[in-house]
Amino acid sequence: MYLFGAQLQARRGMGQEAVDYVTTVRDMVTTISGVPFWAWAGAAGVPIGTFYLSARLENIEQYMTANQAIMQNADYHEQVKAAVDILEGPTETVMGQVIGMAGELGSDPSPLVVVTTATAAPGRQMEAISWGVDMLDYGSELTGTSGLFTMAAVGSISQVSWIQNHDDAASIDRSMAKLMPDAGYQERMGRAGTLFVAGSGQRVVMAKLP
Repeated sequence: MYLFGAQLQARRGMGQEAVDYVTTVRDMVTTISGVPFWAWAGAAGVPIGTFYLSARLENIEQYMTANQAIMQNADYHEQVKAAVDILEGPTETVMGQVIGMAGELGSDPSPLVVVTTATAAPGRQMEAISWGVDMLDYGSELTGTSGLFTMAAVGSISQVSWIQNHDDAASIDRSMAKLMPDAGYQERMGRAGTLFVAGSGQRVVMAKLP
């Protein structure tokens, strides 16, 4: 399985218009492509007004088929023109291949997800992947949450991501309270050593839009 993501940034003062635009495009591309898309708002860890579109895909072929259907749809392009006054900067896209999976994911993502990314150090990618899967499994079992571990298939190909699902903000608090003092978690963090590029780590909380 692959996870596709597109990041969009609202212009200053255009937050509500951006919400309307992102959710409209989500529904449109879902209908055109036959692939379910979800819309998200960045809740913490990114600039205010950051939004995302995401999708789960079986393989690259499914993505390309969906992409071509969307790109050939005139109504989609008319809708995109509306973004000129709502969004700023280029829309950045990513796609990660799922390497590890923990817990029951369900057919839809949870209302909140915590996404942690880091870049594997040159020559240490396989070690970083092994460590990352272990951290996913250990953390998910300890906190009782489900999650995914991915390796970038396009873009920054050494980037890895942990995606943890939460039903509400209290679930995030409970998970952090269990992880931080846990000796097994601390020991694993200590083993990360030089597996990742210094300063490349980032954590974002994303809220799914209705």
